[in-house]
Amino acid sequence: MPLDFSDIPLRNRAFSEKPMTFVDQAPKNFLSDIIDLIAIETGNRTARELWQKRQIQNLLQHAAQKSAFWRKRMGTNKINDINLSDLRILTRHEVANQVETEGSLLAGERIPAKTHATSGSSGIPVQFFSSEMNSSYNTIRYAAQYFMEARDLTLNRTRIRLVRMPDKLGFTIVKNKTWPEPLEPLIRTGNHKHIEYFRPDINSLWEELQRESIGYLITRPDFVESMLQYIKPNDFKRAGTVMLVPVGGEVSPELRQSFSSVGIPVRANYSSEEVGPIGFECQKVPGCYHVATSNAIIEVIPDENIQLRGQRLGRILVTHLHSYATPFIRYDIGDLATLGRSCSCGHDGPVLSNIFGRSKALIKHADGRVSQFHLRGKELATIAKFDEFRIRQTGVKNIVVEIGGRDTLNPEEVSALAKLIRLHAGDEFDVTVKAVAQIDWGHSTKKLGFHSDVL
Repeated sequence: MPLDFSDIPLRNRAFSEKPMTFVDQAPKNFLSDIIDLIAIETGNRTARELWQKRQIQNLLQHAAQKSAFWRKRMGTNKINDINLSDLRILTRHEVANQVETEGSLLAGERIPAKTHATSGSSGIPVQFFSSEMNSSYNTIRYAAQYFMEARDLTLNRTRIRLVRMPDKLGFTIVKNKTWPEPLEPLIRTGNHKHIEYFRPDINSLWEELQRESIGYLITRPDFVESMLQYIKPNDFKRAGTVMLVPVGGEVSPELRQSFSSVGIPVRANYSSEEVGPIGFECQKVPGCYHVATSNAIIEVIPDENIQLRGQRLGRILVTHLHSYATPFIRYDIGDLATLGRSCSCGHDGPVLSNIFGRSKALIKHADGRVSQFHLRGKELATIAKFDEFRIRQTGVKNIVVEIGGRDTLNPEEVSALAKLIRLHAGDEFDVTVKAVAQIDWGHSTKKLGFHSDVL
């Protein structure tokens, strides 16, 4: 098997000028880490699984030494004799309790740790601690995907992110000459533009996006859908978009098709605040995610009550192999999926498919059934004008719709909105439609258009 760098855009002065040195240490270390992760995730399966087993043992040993909470969960068993299936499922409430009573399990260590928190979109915000290594891993793993897929590193990268900016509306821009920065001395990469927005003027934002080639567009699917009310997919193509990388939400089949039809591939990631990258969508099999086995072990616990698209789904349990500050071991992340041993593309590693967020994309019926609920904002916009909207399932027969930016709605709008909701959810639901000046999103930055309080 040939191994060469002829297709990697090395800089003209990529190699070190120091005596007896090939490549300077910082870019060499970063590239070495990328190679390590690729070797783990694409190499010998037995070697990978033995490595994972040892990493779990290391994590359990650390947790037993540092935490009364984890010592109680592990009991009197020897660390080397514990299998993952021997441990109870870890809930969000239990994580919150461990963090509140014990703090970071890296306290007193030389490894820095910071406080993080989930957005609360699941209904239960989780505070936790994350080490500096976790942040470094995330950067390396996302960069590794570019090498694994042979993506053109010289193209630009445009990251668009929703933030709460209550003191002003619009968007802010930060530009970097390269991404990832540690490779800058070694490899020529495109520019990185980071845009943060909150209720932006679409025309001004689009003007900014066209100032230079977009390249890899990394953003929320609902943001793209809102843009498509004004900007056509072909316009994104003409502005230099070579790939859409959706984050923080499910990609609708319509959105995927609209971009694919103009030659813009869609490649989603599956991740979480607590764990970081969990899976990366296959290049050849859309909807199938190769698990980031260098970061996590995934289990799926079947649930006979949940079946979608002819597939029986189960709860996703995540064991984060590097979660030394706040351990996430057999953690119920709140999503559903099916788990396969390998991918039909030939990848010899675990894969997730049919991924659904239980509280994000699913609705529960009174007879116990669960079905997918996906309603695009532009469908609502054909009935009533609004700044924002939120749909919540508050009971097994109740749905509440909030239309933001409106003081009132006329009876025809209320009736038509309720009818549209029942069309997607089912005729058995009682639908309440409210006009509100501004939706109270609380601490959530995800601003989910639909959320189920029942699941």
